[in-house]
Amino acid sequence: MSKLPALSKEQFESKLRDCNENFEKGDYNRCIFLLEEAWDFIPDPKGIYSEESYHLVKDIIHISLKSNDFSKANEWAGKLFLTGYDRIDSGDKEFLSGRVAFELGDFETAKEFFRIGNDKSEGRCFGSAKNAKYLKFFKS
Repeated sequence: MSKLPALSKEQFESKLRDCNENFEKGDYNRCIFLLEEAWDFIPDPKGIYSEESYHLVKDIIHISLKSNDFSKANEWAGKLFLTGYDRIDSGDKEFLSGRVAFELGDFETAKEFFRIGNDKSEGRCFGSAKNAKYLKFFKS
């Protein structure tokens, strides 16, 4: 796993702190903006900076879903597979992509992503109660 260069890491973490403050205030749009700026501090190829790249994109998608900005969530779901190259593949990326597709009403794509995520995670991706609607859809 590669480490961010010191200057990039400092700038990256500053954006994350600002995002956390804005998230606590409920300013999700500002939070997404700050996370998008933080993305620019990750050198290319971003996927070798597994922890930073994966968690940043995951956070943008989660906040976008929370604020019902499904087009923004979809934009970043497209980048999700460019992150976390050395992470253990347990279906998290597919499950999150399935959530985005579901919220966009693309149920065929959602079902396929959920199938892959379910297979990789051996069913654990649906573990949280907040995911009940996705599990119900997947089993239908």
